[in-house]
Amino acid sequence: MTVGQLKKSTAYLKKPTFAMLTSLRVLDIPKRLLLLNCLVTAIYTTGVLASLYAAYLTPDLRTAAANSSGLINGLATILLTIFLDPQLGLLTDRAMNDPAQKDQLGRIYGVLMLSRFAGTLLAQLLLVPAAYWIRIIVTWI
Repeated sequence: MTVGQLKKSTAYLKKPTFAMLTSLRVLDIPKRLLLLNCLVTAIYTTGVLASLYAAYLTPDLRTAAANSSGLINGLATILLTIFLDPQLGLLTDRAMNDPAQKDQLGRIYGVLMLSRFAGTLLAQLLLVPAAYWIRIIVTWI
């Protein structure tokens, strides 16, 4: 690569548009599926810890708050069952029926595991709001 080629390369750069970003796919996985996988993992990860923190925030109702992790985990289960599992089933079925995609299945699950790791990191941001949400629900009931 020369300096002249580097100068010419700026003519080929283009600012990304929203349409370009929405059409991105990683290993033929829609990115909304990766984001949803990340979100569901974050909600699951937060469930029990948020209920324990809500019990700390409401000492007079600590038993009810500590046992209310189902409020958060129930939401995650609904999201997982309705949106995530059918898509993952279709990806697996497509990979098992197409020999060319069978080799790619391990990489697909690797990318999904990375999105779960990102969901675990996102759970750190959801912990306090989820605990306050549980606190509101427990004091309201």
